[in-house]
Amino acid sequence: MTSIAIDSISQFVECLGEINRGKRAIYRGQRRERPLLPKLARLNTPISLLKAEQGMLDDFKGLSVSLLEKQPETDWDWLTLMQHHGLATRLLDWSVNPLVALWFAVNKPPAESQPGIFWMFRPDDRDYFIPSKEDNPFALNRTRVVKPKAVTKRIGVGSQLGWFTAHHFNSELKQFIAIEEDPAYQPQLTKLIIPPEKFAQLRFQLDRLGVNAAMIFPDLDGLCAHLEWFYSYLADENDPNLQKTFLFEQK
Repeated sequence: MTSIAIDSISQFVECLGEINRGKRAIYRGQRRERPLLPKLARLNTPISLLKAEQGMLDDFKGLSVSLLEKQPETDWDWLTLMQHHGLATRLLDWSVNPLVALWFAVNKPPAESQPGIFWMFRPDDRDYFIPSKEDNPFALNRTRVVKPKAVTKRIGVGSQLGWFTAHHFNSELKQFIAIEEDPAYQPQLTKLIIPPEKFAQLRFQLDRLGVNAAMIFPDLDGLCAHLEWFYSYLADENDPNLQKTFLFEQK
């Protein structure tokens, strides 16, 4: 597994080109170093993790019906919907757009002055998985890469170009295994380190390229998040040379 430090968009793009050389990849940005594990794996549960997982799924199915745009057809669809709304699942978010993934790493100030992390994962063809209605997401024999179905309008029209890794639960160890700790996947991973003092610069450069909350979340929530950012300063935005761009021309 390769680790590289980056400090500008131009270096970032050049670095990805040198490493990837046209091979299909997915990307993930994180504000801090933490294992490539789904949210479910980080829960502290009073019962076994798998029982908690099943309980959350069953309760979500029963309690969300009146709030749904349409009824999910499979457990994969239910997990996608749960993941989208922040409930812990065995899915981990990735994007096929590296600039979007980088934005998720730097859109807020550094966490306790820690460096951000950008992951490039180059799956082999055998790593991708297209679930059928009969496929059980809880019976995977290893971690796989899955394209989510558009089960809500926001997933369907969003600009995140999202994919998931669906994580295998190791029954012998009674835990999920982080992707970067799996010997089978380590050669397919590249980690870029984002110095905390570069967060603001990269955030502004991404905005100049049109990558911001309004683009990534094309709804009222995304628009409001971008407007608030435009009309204020985050804690690390103290460089007068960095100028924000607006969504439309001001008169």
